[in-house]
Amino acid sequence: MIRILAFLFGCLAGLPAFAHAPSATSDHEVVVINSPPPAVVQALGQRFGHILRDPRSGDVRVEADGEDRAWLAAQRFRFAVDDEATQSLQRSLLPLQAQRAIPGYACYRTVEETQQTVDSLVDNYPLLASAIDIGDSWRRTRNGAQGYDLVVLKLTNSTTGGTKPKMFVMSSVHAREYTPAELMTRYAEELLAGYGVDPDATWLLDHNEFHFLLQANPDGRKRAEAGNSWRKNENLDYCGSGTRPGIDLNRNFPVFWNYNNGGSSTSACSETYRGPGAASEPETQAVIEYVRSIFPDTRPGNPEDPSIPADPDTQGLFLDIHSYSQLVLWPWGHSTAPSGNADALATLGMRMAWFNGYEPQQAVGLYPTRGTTDDFAYGEMGVPSYTIELGVAFFENCTTFQNNTAPKNLQALRYAARTLHAPYRLPAGPDAYDLSVDADTVVAGEPVRLTARVDDSRYRNQQQSTPAPTTARPHHVIAGARYYIDQLPWESGAVGQPMLPGDGHFDGTSEQVWVDIDTTALAPGRHLVFVQGHDAGGEYGPPAAVFIEIKEPAPAQAVLVGRITDRVTGDGIDGARVQAGDEIVISEDGDYSFLIEPGSMSVTVSAEGYLSVPARTVTLAPEETVNLDFPLVPTSDVIFADGFHTD
Repeated sequence: MIRILAFLFGCLAGLPAFAHAPSATSDHEVVVINSPPPAVVQALGQRFGHILRDPRSGDVRVEADGEDRAWLAAQRFRFAVDDEATQSLQRSLLPLQAQRAIPGYACYRTVEETQQTVDSLVDNYPLLASAIDIGDSWRRTRNGAQGYDLVVLKLTNSTTGGTKPKMFVMSSVHAREYTPAELMTRYAEELLAGYGVDPDATWLLDHNEFHFLLQANPDGRKRAEAGNSWRKNENLDYCGSGTRPGIDLNRNFPVFWNYNNGGSSTSACSETYRGPGAASEPETQAVIEYVRSIFPDTRPGNPEDPSIPADPDTQGLFLDIHSYSQLVLWPWGHSTAPSGNADALATLGMRMAWFNGYEPQQAVGLYPTRGTTDDFAYGEMGVPSYTIELGVAFFENCTTFQNNTAPKNLQALRYAARTLHAPYRLPAGPDAYDLSVDADTVVAGEPVRLTARVDDSRYRNQQQSTPAPTTARPHHVIAGARYYIDQLPWESGAVGQPMLPGDGHFDGTSEQVWVDIDTTALAPGRHLVFVQGHDAGGEYGPPAAVFIEIKEPAPAQAVLVGRITDRVTGDGIDGARVQAGDEIVISEDGDYSFLIEPGSMSVTVSAEGYLSVPARTVTLAPEETVNLDFPLVPTSDVIFADGFHTD
């Protein structure tokens, strides 16, 4: 039920910064503001630090305490309380009673449980996983016995060398956002468990590096786990006497930190307080130093010149995972000015949004922000940078997370990972998926049929994008597909072989493709087969892979057959033991046969009640059949020299 609290809607002008008086946890409610205009949406974003806007109705949803609601009423907003969402929110804010998950939210690991998972993965996958301490939380810098290390979980096959493209992902930098850290922890587990089992996970770990800062704000997260709706870090030097101390870490990064168009607050008690200076916080400093260490600068010049493009061949991705709002965002957040790579950023953003169903848009589209992580990473390094806002609540219930948010966003992450070699280029080409072979294991020389789907239409078109990309995202006709064995398309010496359209013609934006692979020259063992499609626009998409196993053909065999008979009666002897080399068979009604490797070997025969016969040597050529009979003398017919007959 929705309770109407205030009815008048007025225009908003000149928003002052408001300090926040203490308020009880139970005072937090989820309120809905009816279809405010864009200028008001931006002001709400600055006030609350986070809003959810329904793209259809235009309604805005925020979490508000008593002071926030008084402010809304004073501004003459028409708003209402969502009782059901409020009850869920207040249940989530119950204090944490034990270190085993979060009460009511067993699907989310605590800070300690996340670190335990990291330790376990490093122990269980020593060649694929390592943990890197990149710095300290604010509390640890003040008291080494408290607070937390900031730990990056690095995933890659350490036995494969060379410079590899990198994906850096930070999650839950805003403390009350439970879903991001859990999503990325599950993606790490999926990658590692899939190595050697899932072909895409295998090649991704062989050829790329994944750097996951799972808990980017552990001090603040512990505050949230204890029953606080906590957003910022725990720097008590600012607003220490209020209920909202700390710095908004996602307003503390250096690029456009001091850009004076709103998007952050200079008030220490504001939820979007940017800090006393750019990169003032130890958490921010740790991320900056680490990101600079793993990504080269491919966007030289002034980081705050919005029009400078990064090198289109830039490798790697920077992702900052948040909740909530169901958005895929890319730079810039400070203004509507497009970046120098606006079209390429929009293309990958719209590709990821196809998988999770979110709204793709430039970060400024909802409201301006400044000093954010993605503007920093793109502005300084030129690496394609995105913020993904998961789900519909900070404390999303486990059913929704596990059945909807997690599976859809894991798909988006899997796609993004396949573009790391050239994220400004590959998303413009068609996607390859649903790879299959008609036999997982084949004898060398036997053909194996490979099929796949190549599709250029898997974009989610922008609905609320501000500004729109400078060019539309056309769905090109598929021009072809190629397969590569044990080499990615861009590796030196890689030669792709053409695949055929399933319907006989490349004339659609989505095509089934196939080919019969000649395996004659393939060495025994497992092989990765990659499929890459290209479209009529000349763009090549990210590859996908499938395994095939090649086994050696059976060596040419020889056949040894014969008959074991009673020399006196001529009857076949049942149960005679025939040994040829190391192989043994038992005769049936006198007949025996061997399918045996060629060569020279000794053949012996024995049967109960019959004299043994001397071994006979036989030489068998490949595919030759040799007949070798043995008449045996029964012991009852042996006459001894003293004239006595024995039986």
